[in-house]
Amino acid sequence: MKKRASQTLILATAATLLATTPAFAQSADDANGAAEKNEVDEIIVTAQRARQNLQVVPIAVVVVSADDLASRRLNDLSQLALAAPSLSTGGDNSFSIRGVGSMVFSPNIDSSVGVSVDEVSLGVPLFMSNGILDDVARVEVLQGPQGLLFGRNASAGLLNIVSNRPNLSRTEGHISLEANHRDKVPGDGSGIIVKGTVNVPLSETLGLRVNALHSNQSPIAGMVAGSPARFDANQERTAVKAKLLFEPSASASFYLIGDYSRERGVGGVFDRSYRSVAATGSLIRPALETRDGVTAGPGNLEYGSDADGYRSVNTYGVSLNSTFVLSDALTLSNIAAWRAFDLSLSIDSDGTSADLLNINRNDSNYNQYSNELRLAIAPGGMIDGQVGVYGFYSELNTATVLQGSAGSGVANALGRDATYRQTLRSLAAFGQFQLHLTDTLQLIAGGRVTNDYITINTRQNDRAYGTTLGPRTPPARQTFEATNFSWKLGAQYELTPDVMSYVTYSRGYKGPSFNPTFAVANQDLAILPETVGDIEFGIKSMLFDRRLRLNLSAFREDFKNFQVQALNVGTGVTAVGNAGRVRAQGVEATAVVKPVNGLTINASTTWLDSKFRSYVGAACYLGQPNCGANGTFDAAGLRTPASARFTSTVQAIYEFPETGGAVPFVEGSYNHRSAVNFSANNSPATALGATDVFGASIGVRLNSGFELALFCKNCTNELVPTAIFYDNVDQVLRRATSTQQQWGYNSVRTIGISAKAQF
Repeated sequence: MKKRASQTLILATAATLLATTPAFAQSADDANGAAEKNEVDEIIVTAQRARQNLQVVPIAVVVVSADDLASRRLNDLSQLALAAPSLSTGGDNSFSIRGVGSMVFSPNIDSSVGVSVDEVSLGVPLFMSNGILDDVARVEVLQGPQGLLFGRNASAGLLNIVSNRPNLSRTEGHISLEANHRDKVPGDGSGIIVKGTVNVPLSETLGLRVNALHSNQSPIAGMVAGSPARFDANQERTAVKAKLLFEPSASASFYLIGDYSRERGVGGVFDRSYRSVAATGSLIRPALETRDGVTAGPGNLEYGSDADGYRSVNTYGVSLNSTFVLSDALTLSNIAAWRAFDLSLSIDSDGTSADLLNINRNDSNYNQYSNELRLAIAPGGMIDGQVGVYGFYSELNTATVLQGSAGSGVANALGRDATYRQTLRSLAAFGQFQLHLTDTLQLIAGGRVTNDYITINTRQNDRAYGTTLGPRTPPARQTFEATNFSWKLGAQYELTPDVMSYVTYSRGYKGPSFNPTFAVANQDLAILPETVGDIEFGIKSMLFDRRLRLNLSAFREDFKNFQVQALNVGTGVTAVGNAGRVRAQGVEATAVVKPVNGLTINASTTWLDSKFRSYVGAACYLGQPNCGANGTFDAAGLRTPASARFTSTVQAIYEFPETGGAVPFVEGSYNHRSAVNFSANNSPATALGATDVFGASIGVRLNSGFELALFCKNCTNELVPTAIFYDNVDQVLRRATSTQQQWGYNSVRTIGISAKAQF
């Protein structure tokens, strides 16, 4: 009776929630059996740094499995938002969760959305934009502050990426090929992705797993005017990862991972075109329309360039996870890691074949070193959990140049340059424990003390310009230190063996940083730490003889000193500052149901209200009616950048009965996002209306391990930019409003064929 009552309560709540939303969205499954009973598969996650059933984890998590990545053809992190409605992608492949993210693509500023790959925390957002998903077991989208257990930061949430470990018991592997064609690219576009994995047991205790990837994708937008000396339009990626697992005994294991990724080209990252140009006073309009023959508009996929355009990124690293089972209850592990990147890029900022602001270069190199020592207490007693210490050090060296003639014909009529070196040392001690008061009730408590010490050495505008953007400064050095205590308290109660509820309160933290350039002389470059308080209530349930998994969560998050980026029109310098307060609150639901044999439906939705509560000093947009005398205003009450009120997605997969060793299948998906604005000041020029994206595939899977499928993504070819932003040339020089839009590989229709062979 108790079980039936709880089911009725949960279904009534879900029906009310889902009736108010356009659609649902996906939560992914690991294929662990039980298909013959039409049961929803169990999902094992590491959202609390331990292997646990998703249904007992007191965190809102959307899990995208390897099968889901393959069925939706999601090849990198920037495409993941189609499967996780609380996650959104902004300009330059920045990320937000629950409407909150830094929306800053600067290699020296951490993202509010953290990334952990095989238990190694990645320090800067650039690793995310190169987040190639190959041989991945699952991606866990953890919602709300997660810095307590995952290395550092992650004040808004975390993408926890878990790759497949070597298999010590058998030789196996697979190779896959995807060929695609994209609409609406000048001359049309195409792409190819080849992936391969080999797993070899070298002995009973030693195993090697190697995976490699190569892809070549045409850009979305096309250059139709200009003849720069170097222009790398296609996005080319080559990546290889080798994993060595050594288990000399039942109580010890050593897991060594090394990887290298090489990425070239501006496609999919700096694919930009003009969405609008100012009617009067514009430098852009005559260059774009008369010189290049391009008409700005929401459907425009053309631009010009007279300067070099390229993006060259190498990322690489090594990690060693050493694990020792001390007893049935205690496990000691140490994770040592080094990661690095080299970046060289150049784009034509004005997007025309005229020399206006055509040189925008960045050359950077980055190294990070981390070590985590952790002692885990296994479940089974009255207390379980973990305690540990963490150390992190990083060094970034960067040189930037922004330069143009502003239409004068003088190459250095306008510009800015900067060279800086930033270091970060972070030390932390942490612990989280579950106290089992009864078989059905447990309390949760955890804390983390973090000390960050950062330095920057910078100089600016060594070169001479007719008009200098920002002041000329001699070499300068600044330091900043912050100590934070983050904590978590909560309770978890099992209503029935299949229904669990929880409530938690968490304090999160994102460390300080620096602006690398001065907007005014003698400026304090420090960006204060970002903190958050989060209260969350959730219910996780398995209903109707485990044919339906339904998880619900409600949350409220209050951020202080939220780190946000804006352009200072007066100085022409884009800088990061601290908004006063941000509140994000809402409701999330995820569901997986198997109503009949062969049919699986994955769905989820997020209703979100994310707004600034206080943001004195927000930069005005041109023509803003309530703008102050200094060009700023209080943005209190405005929605945070790129935050949609409703996001939802649903995916259905049907596998036909096996015939002659073959299993035909069909798949369809739908993603809805309500209107968003990509600017903190909510300018009408950077708004995007609601979008609806459909995907589908049809194919056959053979018992021999071969699979062939025909697919489409964004089947209706709804043009969906990943960001809309003001053009600096018109805004700074002419006080005129022109906007550019950025495109990604979800932005247009893609039709393709894929094949996979396993052995």
